[in-house]
Amino acid sequence: MSRIDAEKKSQAAAKLFLESELYKTSRQLMLYMPLGNEVDLIKVKNVALADGKRVVLPVTERNSGIITPICVDEEIVFAKGNFSVMEPQSTDIADMARTDVVLVPGIAFDKSGARVGFGKGCYDMLLERYNGIKIGVCYDFQLQSEIQAEEHDIKMDFLLTESGLKKCED
Repeated sequence: MSRIDAEKKSQAAAKLFLESELYKTSRQLMLYMPLGNEVDLIKVKNVALADGKRVVLPVTERNSGIITPICVDEEIVFAKGNFSVMEPQSTDIADMARTDVVLVPGIAFDKSGARVGFGKGCYDMLLERYNGIKIGVCYDFQLQSEIQAEEHDIKMDFLLTESGLKKCED
């Protein structure tokens, strides 16, 4: 996919999320910084901060894969972190119990919310004790009819693509 196509589809997905009740009713949300051509949610971060919401971004420890959720603001400085992802340079750790929505990237998802990530289980470890709403974010072409989830894999509640925000099917 070209960079231009990725940008157009990212803008469409961001717009759909920003118009949703899930966004409107959230007070604190966790996003991610895109890697390569992943759906880019920078617009969501900027609008959420302007709307007075708390925004959380992940910092991932390379060896353990543990994600530390970090609160960010408009002044935050970013640096390339582990796995070549831009990470916030802050020590303001977020309380995940106060996080209403977590948007999760993935390589592929299916309609039940099963997810294929990069294989380290970083998000699964973060989400195993999280009780809020989990939204898998991808492009339409990354939706599969079925993914063989493993026992430790955490399923998403909703899927967001450039063509819609849909509740996962049981």
